[in-house]
Amino acid sequence: MAAIRGIPIAEPVPFRFLNDEELDAYVREQIDDPEFIVEIGQADAIYKLLGLIDDNSDLFEEYAALLDAQVLGAYDPELEEFVVLQPGEQFGPSQEFTYAHEYIHRLQDAKFDLDQLSENVEHNSDKSLALTAVVEGDATSAQQSYALQHLGLDELAQILREAEASQSGIPTAPHILSRGLEFPYVEGTQFIERLRVIQGPEAVDRAFTNPPDSTEQILHIEKFVQRELPLEVTLPETLFAAEGPLGPGWEIVDDDVLGEFFIRAWLEAIGARSTDAAEAGAGWGGDSYQLGRDEGGQHAFALKVRWDDPARDADQLFVVLTTIMDASPEFRRVDVGPDVGVRAYRSGGGVIVTATFGDPGAGVFSVVTAADDLQTAMALALALAMTG
Repeated sequence: MAAIRGIPIAEPVPFRFLNDEELDAYVREQIDDPEFIVEIGQADAIYKLLGLIDDNSDLFEEYAALLDAQVLGAYDPELEEFVVLQPGEQFGPSQEFTYAHEYIHRLQDAKFDLDQLSENVEHNSDKSLALTAVVEGDATSAQQSYALQHLGLDELAQILREAEASQSGIPTAPHILSRGLEFPYVEGTQFIERLRVIQGPEAVDRAFTNPPDSTEQILHIEKFVQRELPLEVTLPETLFAAEGPLGPGWEIVDDDVLGEFFIRAWLEAIGARSTDAAEAGAGWGGDSYQLGRDEGGQHAFALKVRWDDPARDADQLFVVLTTIMDASPEFRRVDVGPDVGVRAYRSGGGVIVTATFGDPGAGVFSVVTAADDLQTAMALALALAMTG
């Protein structure tokens, strides 16, 4: 693996082979972290408000069940050890294949310090996912090269059979969740292999020392090569303050970036064809959102998106989003008075308001707000409309 990846062999690293029950316990231990529990709780609130998961779902348990079924190995850069699933006594092709992938993470860590890279992007979820795509895409690409060079046809066939058999044990998960877990391995691998073709193998190392700035750059490699940076998008600091549009009793609990990939996956999850979702998200230039919570535990969400070509791209999102919700039985149109380009829809998780504001000369931007009631969602949308 060191030769395939072009990274000198690192110091020996501890590894363990675990059975199914031990690996499940290991995965649960990794995610049973106070910071992660807070993050998954915030995601749970956003997903429910946007109609991405049922209002009675438990996102943490959905996520844990999906990991339990899919994870075959893991590398921990903090402990500098990795584990591999070995259900029986035999070390077979599937274990060899997984071991190869996890060993690449050890090589990456030795050369680039994965913990430090993660810390550098911890306040931007979109940039963090782009980094994960580089890390996992690199490991998956090298893993595939190893398999083609060192495993025979019978061994490759066995890996495929075992992978197919394991699919039957994977629980049905919300699309937004499964796509988020899939993205670093699928689009990440495509990114790494295209980058290697365009700029040579040394460009992969540069993607670690100067990682992508957004999932947009993973999805559109030319934007990474040209270093097209996301547009800066700011929201009022008072959006959930006592003097803000909702009045006292609210507090901001999260502010972050969704990114192009999330917008694509969101549109797919509520019914858009993948091609339409990709087209609607492709003009993404930058975004910012805030999640607020009131004293009674109710949440409200406010998102502002800027576009590469505002006159064209903002309308695409509005049209696709409203067309889907108009056609879906999961959403019901809510009357907001005279048609002024603002649409509202009720789902099981609350009311979603979407609109496009501004003009081509001053800048056009999209707004999506969501809350338990129409009044709150409208108040947030109007407050964002005034930000210009």
